[in-house]
This record gives sequence, C-alpha cells and structure tokens, in this order.
Amino acid sequence: MEGKRVVLTGMGTVNPLAMNVNDTWAKVLAGESGIGAITRFDTANLPVHIAGEITDFDYKPYYTEDQLKPAKRLDLFVHYAVAAMKEAVESSGFDVKKDPDRTGIAIGSGIGGLSVSYENSVALATKGARRVSPFYVPMSIGNIAAGYLSMMYGFRGPNLSTQTACATSNHAIAIAMMLIKAGMADTMFAGGSEAAVVELAMAGFSNMRALSTRNDDPKTASRPFDRDRDGFVLSEGSSVLVLEEWEHAKSRGANIICEVISTGMSADAYDFVMPDPEGGGALLSMKMALQQAGINSDEIDYINAHGTSTPAGDVAESKAIYKLLEGKEKDVHVGSTKSMHGHLLGATAGLEAIICAKAIQESIIPANINIENLDPEIPLKCINTSLIETEVRVAMSNSFGFGGHNSTVILKKID
Repeated sequence: MEGKRVVLTGMGTVNPLAMNVNDTWAKVLAGESGIGAITRFDTANLPVHIAGEITDFDYKPYYTEDQLKPAKRLDLFVHYAVAAMKEAVESSGFDVKKDPDRTGIAIGSGIGGLSVSYENSVALATKGARRVSPFYVPMSIGNIAAGYLSMMYGFRGPNLSTQTACATSNHAIAIAMMLIKAGMADTMFAGGSEAAVVELAMAGFSNMRALSTRNDDPKTASRPFDRDRDGFVLSEGSSVLVLEEWEHAKSRGANIICEVISTGMSADAYDFVMPDPEGGGALLSMKMALQQAGINSDEIDYINAHGTSTPAGDVAESKAIYKLLEGKEKDVHVGSTKSMHGHLLGATAGLEAIICAKAIQESIIPANINIENLDPEIPLKCINTSLIETEVRVAMSNSFGFGGHNSTVILKKID
C-alpha cells in the first residue's frame, strides 16, 4: 500500500467565480469576488441578501439528447456535479470506456437536494401527500450525484458519497487516495457538489447569525482574518478532481499536475457548530497529514486555510496553524480564497484543492483579499494580502465542518 503513489491528472469546476478551472484561476489571480446580491428569490424578509450564486447556469448542454428527460428530475447540485465532471474528464484525457471496473467515484454533498426537499415539503403541507413527487427521495439524497455519474459514464469501481459538512470534499479526496493506494481502483473522480443557496438555508444560517450581513457591499463581505469580519457568505457549485495511480497515469501518457501525498482527519469533540477555540482538532488533522506525508511543517509553502470569515473559526484555525509552524513562518504563506468565492459548504474543499494544484503548477500563491485590518487576535504574520510569485512545492488545504469534522489534504510538486 505504501508503495503506490497517487497523482492528480484532471480537474473540473463550476462556482461563483467561473464555469471552468482556467477562468476560475484567472479570477483568483485578479483578486475578483464572485459574491453579489441574490437574484434567485426575494430576500426582503431575510436579514442577509447576498450569496455566491452561479448565475445563468444551463444544465442542458451537459447532457445528451436521450439524457435530458431524466435530467429534469435531478436537483441542481447534481447538475453542478455533472458539469464539473465533464471538465474533469476532458482535462484528464481519460478514456472513460477503458477498464470501467477499475474506475470509481467519491463525490459528496454536505446537504444534498435541499431545494427538492423544500419544494416537496411545501407540496405536502399545502396540497397533500399525493402531490409529493415519487422521485423526491432519489432526487434529494446526497449520494445521488456519485450514483448518477457512475451511470452516466459506466464506471463500476468503488462508488461512494461523503457527508461531513464543509469537510466533505477533502474526505472524498482522502478516501479516493486510500482506495487507490489499497489497490481497489486505478482512477477515482473525487470532490463535492452543493446547491444550498435557497431561502430555507439562508433563513437557517441567518438565524444562527453565521452569515455576513454586509448587504451593501457584497464583494467585501467575505473577509477572512479581518478584524471586522461578521460571518461567512453562502455559495454554491461543484469541483471534481481526477486522482490516479502514478504508474497507471504514466502508462497512458497523462498530464500529471501534482501528487496527492497525504491526508489528515480528526474530530473536535467539542460542539455542534462552534470550533474548539484553541484549534486542537484542526492541529491534530494537520499533524496527521504531515506525519502521513513524512515531511515537517517547515516544508510547507502554502496553506489554503478553511478561513470562513467567522469570528470564532478564523481565530481557532490561525492558532492551530501557528502551533503547527512552531514560529517558522518565514517561507510559508497562509490565506483563504473564500474571500473571493465564498463558502460552497461540501463543495468548498474540492475547489480549494484545485486552487492549491494551480498554485503548485504555476508557482503563484493567491492573495487573501478584503483584509483591511488584520484581527489582532490572529497570531499569524504570514497571511499574504497580495499575490506571491514563488515556487510552491508543498501546499496544504484545510476544511473543517459542523459536527467538529476536520480534514487536511497535502499536494506536492512532482519531483
């Protein structure tokens, strides 16, 4: 198991910044924000009017003519996954018809088909049980994206779905990596998808006081590590990464982007939604990832932090990273790209893994935008507010979810 290496050979995404990887990366380098006023529903009765919506999305081009009829029954989070998967397959140059029994999918969702659940609940309450769709259950469950994609592409290898809130995609990547190392698959498509920008979710998160209320200035609302941050910005989208066994990728002449060298995971064992204020669980996850990779913290060049822009979460994570680095901050840069794309919940870690891979590939570390005054409670001094052009050999990505689920993925430049 230890002898197998896992590499990244393809990526795909749809998110509030753009509809593909290259345009997303260009927006990240430009420091652009994908946050704006919500257009999908009336927010007059809500305290929060902003989100990271994907606007003008049309699912139809991603399906063949014979797939369109059943596609109408699918929730938006599945459509997003289909779109990201299509780009991932094409960018990897992977032959989907070759050895489907050795090809699997690990794509999760933090919430799943929330809009379908809401619509059918309204139908039940206002029109009675007979008006609940017979497709309600399969349309709403979070694993249906992974299941549907296996049918769409004919992949019969390991097929599963993670559901660990904001840690979902990192856990999917971790399981995909472990399945390949265990010899159970040669190729895994891993990531997450989320379509939770719906009125019900906005009301719930708003009433928790978890969301930013900077309605008058949406593009500066997500401001991780800033003194005046007031909550995260809810976003949506999907990201899919192609993980492949090293020799398998080389044998087919794949374009290898970087290596997936390790993962870490832990639990806070502290609270439903609040993080351990000292970042104990986060630190354990990062230490586990380093141990699994066989490297030291001073070998990390870039950390894409969970950094959601919540008052408690940013401080807790920064304390954990500070302890991890043991004062060796000189050659590492820390930032949260959620300042640009917002929080895609279960799909976030997939997008941030893609950004880490691009940082390695192009030797550029993204800026953390919207920091006007660094919070004095943040102990880190290595949070960069401008682009850094430097070789990135090792990148770490953190994602932590409600329930105290912590996850870390480490990517490395190919030697």
